[in-house]
Amino acid sequence: MAEFLLSLLPIAVLLVCLLVINLPAKYASAIAFAIAAAEFVLWFKPGIFGIGVTVSKGMVMAVFVGLIALGAMLLYNLVDISGGFEVINGFLSKIFKDKFALFIMITWTFSAFLQGIAGYGLPAVIATTILVKSGFDVAKSAAASLLGHSWSITFGSMGSSIFAIDLVTDSPVKDTLISMSRFGSVGMVCCGLGVCFIYGGFKGLVKGLKYIIPAWLVMSAALMVMARMEMVSVIGFVTGMTGVAVMILTSRFFSKKEDMRGSAGAPSAKASEPCVTGRKLFDSVLPYIMVIVMSIGFFLLKPTLELSFSFPGYESAKGIMVEAEEDYVTFNILKYPFSIIVITTAISVIYYMKIKLLKKGDLKTIVKATAKKIKSTEITLLLLLCTASVMMDSGMTAVLSETIVEFAGRGYAFMSSVIGMMGAFITGSNTNANILFGSLQETAALSLGMATAIICALQSVAASVGGAIGPTTTALVAAAAEKSGKEGEIYRYTLAPTVITVAVLGLIALAVV
Repeated sequence: MAEFLLSLLPIAVLLVCLLVINLPAKYASAIAFAIAAAEFVLWFKPGIFGIGVTVSKGMVMAVFVGLIALGAMLLYNLVDISGGFEVINGFLSKIFKDKFALFIMITWTFSAFLQGIAGYGLPAVIATTILVKSGFDVAKSAAASLLGHSWSITFGSMGSSIFAIDLVTDSPVKDTLISMSRFGSVGMVCCGLGVCFIYGGFKGLVKGLKYIIPAWLVMSAALMVMARMEMVSVIGFVTGMTGVAVMILTSRFFSKKEDMRGSAGAPSAKASEPCVTGRKLFDSVLPYIMVIVMSIGFFLLKPTLELSFSFPGYESAKGIMVEAEEDYVTFNILKYPFSIIVITTAISVIYYMKIKLLKKGDLKTIVKATAKKIKSTEITLLLLLCTASVMMDSGMTAVLSETIVEFAGRGYAFMSSVIGMMGAFITGSNTNANILFGSLQETAALSLGMATAIICALQSVAASVGGAIGPTTTALVAAAAEKSGKEGEIYRYTLAPTVITVAVLGLIALAVV
């Protein structure tokens, strides 16, 4: 029991710091790392060499994941500052006559597209802003924006969450991806139906089926195909883009003159819509087209320019061996999302300068905005990955896993879903949740004879959906909706659909493992 409590302490302190004391994630992560490191030194006695090896593992993983997050934010700011999102939003608002369909599309598919390229709360903020400016109910807009795209978080930010779970587990990435796409499909339809319920209760749920079902079927197919092809860096926004296209088609087909008044609130006034031409729209989405094209091209060409990091094994003063790690982290330079984004950004900047969408000073603004928005995330990632590395090498993760397995038995599959959701709630990030609990989930699955790919996939997708109730993201969206201090109004709409979706995922896992 003492070992279990000591192993649990870093996570418990992280939880208290985030939820009770309300510390920013970077400070909470720093405290959790300090406790884990202290236990590591005093209990495990790894020596100076061992400490250096273990912490270096965490730092290398942080560079790998952190660069992806940095690149995703850089690309987002490039399009944003060049006016691209204003054009995209204007286009979408113009073509949707049915405001209910617009509400679903913005919160469920368009925000998923944005999640694929940026993440970190920005899709929900942008979606909320668009809807509020269009006259929709503020609290419902914020809640639907948080819930609607939450299924896509695990596939977003150029695949950073997928790379994270792959780094801290040994589960074959393709098998995990395939299972992730299946759970993701379930989460997708549950979140879509949840958005409809938020908009208009059971009446909205029924009326929304004509939009949800076609888009869900096509998006699920796209998601599963991309997963089988291992197109990790583009899986999120390609799926989201597919959903946007289907929503446009179904909206035109089912378009009605009357709105569903009395539900989310029909827009009181039209948003100011910029003049959108085909050329403007093409220029706005060009960086993302380039990312897709290059990702597919490098996938087909299969470049082998790699940079690998291996680490030696060592023995602690207590006689416990830490095995050597060959190719612990491998950067496939040309297939690596950050490399693709850098190339895309450079070409896009030159092109935007030429057609005068950017001025000389805008490049500095893009870099500053990226650095400002990503700084805290990068610090948190570094600290959490170092904490995860310490907990894995010291055996803390194994102790936690063994105890939970002993308690839950075969019911662990359901609990795995709950752990994933709580991970996102605690850390405020799908990526961070995967880093923190990925190894624990894998170890538990192995001890119970369960398929590690299924459990690791469930961890990531449940954490993805759990992002809808993350305190930090909710606070961010509340601020964007001018609801700061009234987050409870938003939770009133997001809590039940999130918990129900996670429970459905857990029950499915129970049936298949």
